Amino acid sequence: MFDRDRPLRVLSPEQEELVHEQAMRILEEIGTDVLHERARALLAEAGCRVDGVRVRWDRGFVMERIQSAPSSFTLRARNPDRSVTVGGPGGDTVLMNVGGPPFASDLDAGRRGGTLADHDLLVKLTHAAPVLNCVQTGAVEATDLPIAWRHLEMEYSTVRWSDEPYTTYGTSGPRARDGIRIAEIVFGGSLGPDPVLMGIVNPNSPLVWDARMTDALLVWAEAAQAIVVTPFLLAGATAPVSLAGGLAQQVAECLSGVALAQLVRPGVPCLYGSFFTVTDMRTGSPAFGTPEGVLAVLAGAQLARRYRLPYRGGGGLASANAVDAQAAAETAMMLWATFLAGTDVVLHAAGWLEGGLTASLEKFALDVELLDGFVRQRAGISFSEEELAFDAIAETGPGGLWLASPHTRAHFKEWLTMSPLFGTADFASWEAMGRPSAEQAANARWKELLASYEDPGIDPAIDEELRAFIEQRKLDPPDPAEEA
Repeated sequence: MFDRDRPLRVLSPEQEELVHEQAMRILEEIGTDVLHERARALLAEAGCRVDGVRVRWDRGFVMERIQSAPSSFTLRARNPDRSVTVGGPGGDTVLMNVGGPPFASDLDAGRRGGTLADHDLLVKLTHAAPVLNCVQTGAVEATDLPIAWRHLEMEYSTVRWSDEPYTTYGTSGPRARDGIRIAEIVFGGSLGPDPVLMGIVNPNSPLVWDARMTDALLVWAEAAQAIVVTPFLLAGATAPVSLAGGLAQQVAECLSGVALAQLVRPGVPCLYGSFFTVTDMRTGSPAFGTPEGVLAVLAGAQLARRYRLPYRGGGGLASANAVDAQAAAETAMMLWATFLAGTDVVLHAAGWLEGGLTASLEKFALDVELLDGFVRQRAGISFSEEELAFDAIAETGPGGLWLASPHTRAHFKEWLTMSPLFGTADFASWEAMGRPSAEQAANARWKELLASYEDPGIDPAIDEELRAFIEQRKLDPPDPAEEA
């Protein structure tokens, strides 16, 4: 059994302190570039040293500010029964679909540019999968729509086809405001007191807070919505090639983002995000499932707990270009780390393929199967009197046949995992079935999952207001100059 509230530790207290001290030196002596004028003004007014676009952060300021961030919070869903607790003892493990790929793929239609129909389908699959309890907007980019307003339709797709909590799209301030306006319509005008969406903020590593992401951070902070501060670190490319140096950079970038959010609105929920993997120096591509990537997930979780922040990390990540043994091995490595770390929020838990360039429906089905297994393992072994089974052992006796036991018949469906995806037929039977591969079985499985989807519905008046806002906003979409 592995316990989310007693996660694996890979850093000694001394190593943890070394990372912290190095991060504080980075912030104080090197600083970060902040390419957002208003953010620099706020930081200067708060006493940070600002020289042009370079901000040097006082450690006292940073540590004081992050203390106002809550260690746990409720993320409300439009269906209150689906709301989740993020962080803290007894909190939920928040699992969601892949997000961000420009391509979609399945065995029937092949690899293709993502469409709004693909996005709708992935939202429905996420809603239908019991193990997934949150939806990530941008499950696949709707490349069939104009880039200026496709975010509106993807956001609508999320709130229309699922009533689970969700992450918003928001790659800039104007898009973040659009997402907030959509949430206000869905939730009846008020977003308080608990947040109804999470926004993902990625500093431009190394050590740059660009204008677009900083603007989104400020918008979400002002609206009291949860902010997931996640440096995108590739060892040897956007971070030092060493794990120790990369972790120090991660802390510096994470905590500076959290401190800025708390400066804008003390108490706004913030998460310590870790997306830290290595660069394959042969190709320049991210390599997932490596030992270093596993250690980074585990160490990131430990550092998040040091700062009493909920943790986002890990996921069903793979570099593989096909749903094959490489994809399975890389994903299993990353998910083991994710669960052993006690991760609070898991983006990209299902469907990620090709280093995040493709949302694969077969990979989605396989990942859901793995997640089900990890959740079952986390439950551990139960020791009720019925499960200790003394009376059944006595009844069956030495040399007895447990297949014929009433105890087996009564409990095997409850106590034994029988995968709907992974078969155990003998070779001859498997051959007679046409030798189906795991990918072919996954193709059938996602279709079964989609067939089980039940539309949660939406109030017609709310739907009408949503569509009216979206259609009006399409006439006046975000100005690229405004987002720069």
